[in-house]
Amino acid sequence: MSHNGLVSESVVAALNMELISYVVVRHTFRGEDSLIDNSGNEIELNIHKGLEGLGLLVGLRLSERLLYRQPSFGEWTPPGVSQFVARQFWKTAFGKRIDRLMHMNDIYFCLIDKNFRWLQGFPKMRGERIVSTTVLSPYGYSEETVAEDEGASPRTERLGSVPIHKDVLIYTVGILKGLIRVMYPTGSIEIHANLNNENETQFVLDFRSPTA
Repeated sequence: MSHNGLVSESVVAALNMELISYVVVRHTFRGEDSLIDNSGNEIELNIHKGLEGLGLLVGLRLSERLLYRQPSFGEWTPPGVSQFVARQFWKTAFGKRIDRLMHMNDIYFCLIDKNFRWLQGFPKMRGERIVSTTVLSPYGYSEETVAEDEGASPRTERLGSVPIHKDVLIYTVGILKGLIRVMYPTGSIEIHANLNNENETQFVLDFRSPTA
């Protein structure tokens, strides 16, 4: 990899962390200064909504750059979408392909990245603890899902307005949502991410139809 590539990826990582920090600070101060009695979980929920929404916009803009030369535009299948994300998108965003891609019946895919670039510099996970985002649908952020799937981080995990692991994961999931919404606009998909104590970040693309 060229030095220019390393510099470019470092700059991109730094800019994305600035964006994440801005969203966290804005919603933290807005919640604390509000005349309404906001609980810690409400502040966290607003932070995560803001991060997902910002990531969605970034993903939509990235799709313009990455997809305009694709001959299969408009004819994507779940395996094709997952392969594109694991190869072209990851190479563009992080300077490498995904470390491992696992799948089940070509409708459930797990992209595994060891030492995820945007989490470098964050504390390592200890013990059996796992950081997980909520399951995010392509049609919006569900507050009910947030409550059920630990979407709102306890305020005790956050030091002031400093970003935490989950902030980065939710922002990245938002980017994937924006990109995949363009590639696979009418199909069913749910996306979530996990970080384990082996420093593996897993991004799950679930194309299974929701059960009634």
